[in-house]
Formats: sequence, C-alpha cells, structure tokens
Amino acid sequence: MHYDHQFIDARGRKIEFDVREDWISAYHEGKKVGEFSLRIVEHEMLGDEVHADVIDLQEGFRSAGIGSEMVRLAFEMHGKIIPPATYYPEKENRNSMTPEGLRLMISCQKKGWVGPFPDQEPPPDCG
Repeated sequence: MHYDHQFIDARGRKIEFDVREDWISAYHEGKKVGEFSLRIVEHEMLGDEVHADVIDLQEGFRSAGIGSEMVRLAFEMHGKIIPPATYYPEKENRNSMTPEGLRLMISCQKKGWVGPFPDQEPPPDCG
C-alpha cells in the first residue's frame, strides 16, 4: 500500500497515513491503528464546512501524538476543522466524545487547527 504521509509518534513508532478528503487512516507496520473521519457540509453561498466526526485509535496508540497528527493533516487539507457541537458524554442522542477526544479537540484548538465548539465553551478543567 502507498502511504501519503509518515510520522514518528511519541513512542518512536513509524506511523503511516492514508489521507483522503473525508477520512485519514493511520497504520503501524501495515496494520490499521486508527482513523479520523470528517463530515463535509457543502454550502452554496458560504463554501464548504469540514466537521470532525469520529477519531478512533486502538488501545496502545493513544496519547502518542497520532490523533493530533491526523487533525493537523485535515487542517492542512481543509483549513480550520469544526469540532462536534456537543461534547458532554451524558448526551444520549449522539455519539459523544470520550474524555480523550475532548482533550484532543481542546489541544488542537490551542494550535489553531480546530475552531471553537459551536454550542458552548468547554469547562475550564478540561484543558
């Protein structure tokens, strides 16, 4: 398989990425270890909006910079990414972010890759 991008994670592992318009997959030694899916909303007058949909990393590959690298790649391709509107895990009618996902979105906001949460500000103890 041809990979579009390579990255050395915080644990020294070579991670390779398959980058597409609406998803980015991460591989280690040829095995898929994560994926970031994007939802592209086309607006005729306003232009396209790109929303973070789901970031999923296998256990053992979290907190190593791989999620941040996938968000950075999406930002390079599309500009600022819109995070999920509701991030409180107790919301029952949607696939809510995990605490790790919330921390990732807040970290990427600080880097300028992700816009503000559309519905409310994150709690101060999550940064």
